[in-house]
Amino acid sequence: MNENSWRGNLASTPLPQLLFRIWERKESGGLRIQGQGAEKNILFSQGELSLAEGFFSEEDFARRLITRNILPSEQVEETSRSACENKTSFLRALVERGFLPASRAWQVLTDFWQEDLAPLFDWPQADFVFDSSPAIPEAQVYAVASTPEFIIQGIRGMKNFYLIEAFLPSDSASLQVLSPAYADFLKLDAPERYVLTILPHAPSLQGLYSISQLGKKETQRVIFALLHLGLAGLAQPRNKVKPPPDFSSAGLEKIWSDFNDKCSFIFKYISKEIGPVGLNVMEKALDEVRTKLGPPLQGLELRADGRIELKPFPLLSLNLYNEESFKNFIRVLNEILVAEVLAVKKTLGNAHEAAVVKNLERIGEST
Repeated sequence: MNENSWRGNLASTPLPQLLFRIWERKESGGLRIQGQGAEKNILFSQGELSLAEGFFSEEDFARRLITRNILPSEQVEETSRSACENKTSFLRALVERGFLPASRAWQVLTDFWQEDLAPLFDWPQADFVFDSSPAIPEAQVYAVASTPEFIIQGIRGMKNFYLIEAFLPSDSASLQVLSPAYADFLKLDAPERYVLTILPHAPSLQGLYSISQLGKKETQRVIFALLHLGLAGLAQPRNKVKPPPDFSSAGLEKIWSDFNDKCSFIFKYISKEIGPVGLNVMEKALDEVRTKLGPPLQGLELRADGRIELKPFPLLSLNLYNEESFKNFIRVLNEILVAEVLAVKKTLGNAHEAAVVKNLERIGEST
């Protein structure tokens, strides 16, 4: 694979996180997922999902036309014969035979394609490989779909609540609403907007579950979506990053120092429980965030004491002298802490995660 490719498993990187990473980085290439006795391939163009020839099963699409009573089997079989004889795609033959109007054929195929991929959201584990590759001919790309919208729709339809719970912070954790530039373009439904509205008024997830009129499970579903779309993150202590932000070098150094105190605490905590392997666990958590970042933040490196360094650039080279860039920087720090806390949860369990979160809230309070 080339340097822009990577591999992993859905057991540690759930599908929404994987798709969002590809979208944020505006990657182009193919994603292959193998597991549950099946293989799925997804094409991306500049981070958006692309419906293209060779990236869906024409046979399954043909069967769908019959089972959904869209076309009689005789017309589907005639379309297949025509495609084979003329060496064209099934879609082209379908339109040329006049069995479906072009717009209807495109819509049915798009619906089939997304429904065929939807079960991936419930897969608890599966190997994946993303490989950047040259763009395929535009004539073979039938449609492009919004990746964030696909993520939202996929999470809404998830049935595996164990998977949702496994990647949520502990009930004692506090979350804050984040406002990335793309937030206004996401089409949240009424329940999702409702949770986003009441989130700032809940002192913890447990408190949110108690006041939410959706009930705990559906609220967890929404929180899972908000976290994996970058619309929510772990809350900073109230005395941190007060408005207006302190853009001075001293202010930035203080935030970085407090952040590293938290990273060091998490590392020491997990290392006490599992020994030297703790460093590998923390490195993997950092990798999950690092791959989403652009330069120079991709130069983040984990030290042997669990603290993080920015190489080869000094911290002050980030030029965080406006509020938007400052907010993005704080969001990155939050994502790293979320990844490390979730690593504690997956490695040690909920009780240890709750203990870590409780102690993190105290770090830096006296300064």
